Formats: sequence, structure tokens, C-alpha cells
Amino acid sequence: MPMRMRLSRDERRLRLLLAATEVFGEKGYRKTEVSEIVHRAGVTKPMLYRHFPGGKAEIYMEVLDDHLQSMMRRLGEAMGKAEAPLDALRRGIDAYLRFAEENPEAFHLLAETSAELDPGIVDRLKEVRSTIADGLADTIGVVLKEADLSPEGAPVYAHVLLGGVESVVAWWLETKFLERSAVVTYLLTLLWRGFEGLPRGGSRIRFELSRLIDLSPVAEAGS
Repeated sequence: MPMRMRLSRDERRLRLLLAATEVFGEKGYRKTEVSEIVHRAGVTKPMLYRHFPGGKAEIYMEVLDDHLQSMMRRLGEAMGKAEAPLDALRRGIDAYLRFAEENPEAFHLLAETSAELDPGIVDRLKEVRSTIADGLADTIGVVLKEADLSPEGAPVYAHVLLGGVESVVAWWLETKFLERSAVVTYLLTLLWRGFEGLPRGGSRIRFELSRLIDLSPVAEAGS
């Protein structure tokens, strides 16, 4: 009989996190049982509580933080390549859709709004959205200033964009009705049409938007 290798502490913890990511992604927080996580990880229930004394809620928070760090890293890398604030928004929206497309379970967990979630998890999800919205508001504020417009409404636009994108992405992942690049264009167009209704700078914004929409698919694929 072959000898069974003993897993290290870090390996057991990683197994638990991977298993929890899968189960939470499939069933959501409320319907997931600790027994399902440990069964998929191939460890015992006491082992889970040894690594995560807070049980299901603690390991869920750990999974959320892993997803958040991954998503924020992608957004930062994508927007960091931009030469102008408007292009940064385009790249940021595209990176968000890419992340959701490649990690649908992670997207659904980060976009979770169920009233059945534990208070600590709800607070953490609010922090996640606030972090993303603050970054968007900073970028939108710069765009407004460049168009000779007041940046005062930037946080409003940021939260509208974030909420709208979450709703659109949930629909898009289910239907795949359009190509990702088309969804990005429609979302950016919606935002900029709103900017065009402001008192000044419409012509500048219209020019920038038309330039971005004219970007070739080849250029987008290589971005």
C-alpha cells in the first residue's frame, strides 16, 4: 500500500480556500455548509476550524479578500496603461468585464447583496464597493476637470457606473448577448452622453469618445 503524504499546514489551508471558493461560488454563502467545504478539500472539520476559528464566515471573508485583491490588481494594471483619464475608464470597465468573464463565481460573490449575509460580511462588501467607487470617482473627476466641468458630481457618476456595470455584467454573463468590447462601448457611451448634457465641454468629450470607439478590435485585444 503506497504511503499517504502528509500535507503541510500551508497546503491544508490552501486546499480549504480553494474548496471554499468553489462551493461558495456554486451555492452562495447561505446555502453552503462547512461539511461540503471540508469534504471537497479532503480534510476534517476540526482542521477547518483550526485554520479558520470563525468557521464559515471567516473563510468566506478570506475568499472575498482574495477575489478583491485579484480584481483590484487587474483594474490597477489596466488603468495604469492608459494615456488619458477617459482611456483609463475604458480600460477599467474592460478589465472588470474580463475579470467577471474569467471568474464568474468571484464576480457573483463580490456583487452579493443578500439580506441573509452576516453583518460583518455585509460591511466588508460595502468596503469593496466603496474602494472601487472611490477609484472611479478620482478618474471621473480628472476627466470632468479636463473638460472644464465641475468634478463635484464625480462620486455620483462613479456609484451610478458601478451599480450599472454590476447589473449589466450579471445579465451579460448569463446571456452573452454581445461581445465584451461592445458592452464596454455601450457603457462608456452611456456615461459620456450624460456628461455631454452638462453645461460645458461637450464637444471635447464627444471628440474623445469617438476616438476611443474607433479603436480597432486588434488594438483592444493587445491592450
